[in-house]
Amino acid sequence: MKLLISGTSGLLGGALARLATEQGHECVPLDRACLRAGAEAALASLLHGVDHIVHAAANTNVERCETEPQLCYRDNVLLTELLADAARRHGIAMTFISSTGVYGSHKRDAYLEFDEARPETHHHKSKLQAEHLVLAADWNNLVVRTGWLFGGSAGAAKNFVAKRILEAQAAKEGFIASNHQQRGCPTYVLDLAARLLALIGLKARGVFNAVNEGSASRFEYVQKIVDQAGLEVEVRPVAASGFNRVAPVSDNEMAINWRAGELGLPPMRPWQMALADYLASDDMRRMTA
Repeated sequence: MKLLISGTSGLLGGALARLATEQGHECVPLDRACLRAGAEAALASLLHGVDHIVHAAANTNVERCETEPQLCYRDNVLLTELLADAARRHGIAMTFISSTGVYGSHKRDAYLEFDEARPETHHHKSKLQAEHLVLAADWNNLVVRTGWLFGGSAGAAKNFVAKRILEAQAAKEGFIASNHQQRGCPTYVLDLAARLLALIGLKARGVFNAVNEGSASRFEYVQKIVDQAGLEVEVRPVAASGFNRVAPVSDNEMAINWRAGELGLPPMRPWQMALADYLASDDMRRMTA
């Protein structure tokens, strides 16, 4: 299978390209420049012979999306619409990577795919709008909602785990703080990449959640990172109000992979097990050596 993947410089896109290549698939990176006006010929050339498109690139800066909404909607909606339209015209199915944050905050327990989406931030509103465009473009298209991704190289700009380790190592007062209110499902990009390839192989369509099993508060998540990294630093629980965020992010981003289970796919492993494997990688072990 030949895959065209956007966002290959990111955590998920990079992991997907590596895993797909290892499985014998051909992967072609999609340069953002091909989604600009006047670049139709370049995009058409890239699409030649492609069997499936995975759109993993996005503006994921939730705070900046609140202060610069036009930039947010350009990156997450307009560019997605251009790609979905090109995929439709070339008869190519497409997978769009969305966020469990689109569900909003109207439930206390984990969201299933048939729960109503009520996004509260510009970032999550833009992702939901993009979902609608992708699904409307082609009946065969797939939307995957995920969140709290971890993985990639230690030096990656959006490596949450590495940043928390560095924060703990630099803690002069012997402690760091973390939000005890917000809950989600930490998800390893390699596990997510494997689930994406499985769904694509099954020609799945519509909306699917894809997260590692189990949930945690940010505080519990960071506590586990510090413990598994062997760091002697206290993690103190702090209310969400203590972080002075611009974006009104939901305290509940938990999800359950209900539709995948109904298709007979096995559960994705618990996030704690995935985190332990990631921290045991050579790159991460060097951080705490």
